[in-house]
Amino acid sequence: MAGRRPYIAILAAALAIRVAWVLLTPDYTLVHDAVDYDRHAAHIVQFGSFETSYSRATAFRPPAFIWLLSGFYWVFGDGEHRVELARLVNALVGTGIVAMIGVLARMLWGRREALVAMALGAVYLPLLEVGQAVMSEPLFALLMLGAIACALKRWVFATGVLFGLLVLARANGLILALPLAWALWQGRTLWWRPALMLVIAALCVIPWTIRNQVVLGHFVPVSTQFGSAMAGTYNDQAQHDPKNPASWRSLFHIPEMKPYVGHIRRTNEAVLDQQLRSYSIDYIKAHPSSLVKTAWWTSRRMLDLGGIHWSIHTASTISIGRTVAKLGVFVFWLYFVLAVIGAFDRRARAAPLWVWSVPLLMYLSVVFLVVETPRYRTALDPFIVLLAALALTRVRGRETSRASRAAKV
Repeated sequence: MAGRRPYIAILAAALAIRVAWVLLTPDYTLVHDAVDYDRHAAHIVQFGSFETSYSRATAFRPPAFIWLLSGFYWVFGDGEHRVELARLVNALVGTGIVAMIGVLARMLWGRREALVAMALGAVYLPLLEVGQAVMSEPLFALLMLGAIACALKRWVFATGVLFGLLVLARANGLILALPLAWALWQGRTLWWRPALMLVIAALCVIPWTIRNQVVLGHFVPVSTQFGSAMAGTYNDQAQHDPKNPASWRSLFHIPEMKPYVGHIRRTNEAVLDQQLRSYSIDYIKAHPSSLVKTAWWTSRRMLDLGGIHWSIHTASTISIGRTVAKLGVFVFWLYFVLAVIGAFDRRARAAPLWVWSVPLLMYLSVVFLVVETPRYRTALDPFIVLLAALALTRVRGRETSRASRAAKV
């Protein structure tokens, strides 16, 4: 028990910080996506189904986070205090992320690295910023880290379940089928492990896919978001923005989107998604350089190098004020520098290659579409924390070594 006390103390501190943030910001306001998450969760409790979007059936929001909120709303009530409840739920999820950062660090390296990584994760401001909001990214990150830990243990069933749930949290999680299957592959004779994992994951997702077929009349595996994400980025207004090139914007603010969204209440959401995808693909074919331009600028924005005003703007989409947004950028830069140092540590190289493919794939899943910090970096931040912990333990290790040599002399 004594050996667990430092872990428990860090987790208690992480939870206390997150709960305190929620309690000290009672003026938090639901904005943008958070409105939908809360609305759908409350509708499930009251009527047993998702709320409509523009007065027609929707599959725009993946369901996992909404289901989680609806469960807490059902138990604790969906009245006037439900927004605070939703934020407290994410405080618990955020604490879970800190715990899983520690689990992975312990599995990959050792106790010292785990404690340092957990301490860094507990106070890492970008994770706190996203965690105080009613957003799905923290749940996705927690499920992703859990799936990685289970894959390291080669627990096929648990990996499959967590993979299926993370896909239901954020549809771009589908790309993680590759590293998780890689982790479970142990030669030709054990090909069934990754195959079984994928089957289990599919069984988790299929009920939602069937629901979409029933209510929309079209095959929608998880979400209808992709077309909107593409069309909001690949258009003349976004690509030629002199201040924020290739930055996503609402379809309602794009003149050429009027034929598509002008009759949105009468257009099946799945059909609209297909139309927007087709439009975006045609635009990319006509302007192939737009892919490179978008990747360049979204990469800069992911590193908060697209201008402090843009970072402040995107932080405001999760109800973060200017001062905290600026501080969050500086904290990220500090951790990122440490992460770069840690990436050159031999312990980082000793970790399985598929583990490091996860942040790379998550980066690729958004870099050609849209990036808003700190929100869309949430899946990458745990790896930044892990590498930063390697940098700090490396320095400490050298200092200890010097002290030992000095004592011997």
